[in-house]
Amino acid sequence: MSLFTLCSATGAPGVTTTALALGWVWPLVHPDRRNLVVDADVSGSGILPGYTQAGVPAGGGVLALAAARRVGTAEEIVEHAVALDPDARRFVLTGLSATAQARPLGPVWQSLADAAPSLGAASTDVLVDLGRLGHRYEPTPLIEQADTLVVVLGSTLASVTAAVEAVRALRGSRGPSQTAALLVSDGGPYSAREIAAELEVDRLPVIETDRWAARALAEAATTGWRFDRSPLLRAAREAAAHLRDTVATLRTGALS
Repeated sequence: MSLFTLCSATGAPGVTTTALALGWVWPLVHPDRRNLVVDADVSGSGILPGYTQAGVPAGGGVLALAAARRVGTAEEIVEHAVALDPDARRFVLTGLSATAQARPLGPVWQSLADAAPSLGAASTDVLVDLGRLGHRYEPTPLIEQADTLVVVLGSTLASVTAAVEAVRALRGSRGPSQTAALLVSDGGPYSAREIAAELEVDRLPVIETDRWAARALAEAATTGWRFDRSPLLRAAREAAAHLRDTVATLRTGALS
């Protein structure tokens, strides 16, 4: 496992919450792996505001990597990230406070994508919060070089319609086995089975809408039994296992 990029075809279906939830449960599902969430939403970070309010230091982040003019070793990249737990198994590489900061970051996105295999070899998997597809300063290397690109969608007609078109286009450019989907569901109006049929996928993991746990993630308040047992984290564990199986199947096919 190495590089997973989460994106959406429409605004605000829950990409940031999904990325943070997957990053939190990743070491629980994959006990021998660390996880780095890269905040790469060039329209502006959905992570920074809550972390700042919670008093979490921003660390170096993406902008510090840009200032350094080079992305170094896997460990040097992790040193620019914020550790979210005492065991340093969960990290976030913080992103941008404004879209204007994205303009010069093309080389940083390329370097991060190129560094993903070495991070993987160092037992660190990368989850990218890309935000919405189609931005002028889109981090294209993190799309093109992702082991699995995950389209996150909601259950509304607008979200499903846009996701179907996006998945179709991405499969044409990347191949069907390298493109997956995750549904953020609030109970309707369409079921996961109906949406999976539209997307032409055999399995569509569902991330439950859980506003309390989502707020806890956004504010780095990730302690206590209520958080650990929340519907959001239960669903995220199943989704993380699905992504593991997806990559395993992809690599088995490549070797056969």
